[in-house]
Amino acid sequence: MSPGDLIHHGPSGGKPPSIRERQRALLQPLQLFFLLALAGLCYLLANLAAAHVLDVPAGAPELAAGVGLFVPLTAAATWVLVIAPLSRGHAIAWSEAATRSRSIEDRLRARENDARLQHALEIAEDEDSILRIAEQALQVMPEGSASQLILADDPDAEVSRVITVGEMPGAARCTIRRPRDCPTVRWGVGMVYEDSMALSACPGLGGQIDPSCAAACTPIIAAGRGTGMMRSLGTTGDPDLFRALQSLSTNANRIGKRLAVIRSMAASEMKAATDALTGLANRRTLDLRLAALIEDRAPFSLVLIDIDHFKQVNDAHGHETGDRALKTLATTMQQCIRRDDLVCRFGGEEFVLLLPTATIERAAGIVEQVRTELPRATARAGVPCFTISAGVIDNGRASDAEGLLRAADELLYRAKSEGRDRVILPTAA
Repeated sequence: MSPGDLIHHGPSGGKPPSIRERQRALLQPLQLFFLLALAGLCYLLANLAAAHVLDVPAGAPELAAGVGLFVPLTAAATWVLVIAPLSRGHAIAWSEAATRSRSIEDRLRARENDARLQHALEIAEDEDSILRIAEQALQVMPEGSASQLILADDPDAEVSRVITVGEMPGAARCTIRRPRDCPTVRWGVGMVYEDSMALSACPGLGGQIDPSCAAACTPIIAAGRGTGMMRSLGTTGDPDLFRALQSLSTNANRIGKRLAVIRSMAASEMKAATDALTGLANRRTLDLRLAALIEDRAPFSLVLIDIDHFKQVNDAHGHETGDRALKTLATTMQQCIRRDDLVCRFGGEEFVLLLPTATIERAAGIVEQVRTELPRATARAGVPCFTISAGVIDNGRASDAEGLLRAADELLYRAKSEGRDRVILPTAA
């Protein structure tokens, strides 16, 4: 969707003439026409009056002199008393009508823009889509205005996204680290900073700014929390800046509501796919990822890991210590795997490593790295030192997920029966 699809653009040519300039251009020839017509009428009336009332022959010098004096005086008086007031009244009425027309057009355009923005946000499926739409909304702010959007995950988080549209001087850019650092976000209301002294009170500005610089700022509120803000620069004393604030506030309100929905949905999906204790992926996520790899016939290795004598850890030190032991193992495994690998809690003290493209030897090497790091990790975490056992297979050992997990479990059982604290591969059978 292009910016033109979201909100209608104005003409791209030069600056159009103002209402007052158009009125002056139209009234000047009309004024000249009325003055000439009036002068001609006065001359004709004076000539007729002199000929019939004073019985002076037409074209006589006395008549010409009288008419020459009478015409300017009559024309000036008529202009001052009749035509000028009518012209001023007409100009005022015209100006008021043009202002009303412009106000109606602005309201209609604002409603149309708001409807298009709302529709675009309703079909946005993720946060990146929302930010693309927000950038388009900033691009169609009044011509020449520079605008900025700043966003974070929550009020106290580091700013993660900054969008700047238009020519914005570096000193006028907002460089806050967290949304809560912004007064507009803290107070939760839109504000117009009408002069540079007010702007300089904001701790987020990049430096000394132009004295004539002004700005409109409004917060982005998602689920009742200020997570960012939108701002637009203008000129001190420009009433359009207040209209810009209205537009910014409407856009920020729409964006904040959609962000809240998207983030809530993402949190729900994350909760459904994550183990609450360790933060690892859960069995549901493993099943989906494993099914996708099998369907694509992609090579991978699978490791089933179990903590040795975990019940003894719980019985001797308590369940809280047992939970910290589980978290310690989870953290250690995450530090040893690649970005595309998946580590999940399979249930209880059992974990699964799903390693795309990895050979059995590579998978076994990862497990050995985990076993090597565990003593240091448990010492740092303040939990009793424990060991793990593991069974390692590749995707060639079975044709379905259930068969692969069964094969890995058989190897894990062998590792435990042979004394624990070891890794068993199919080739060792």
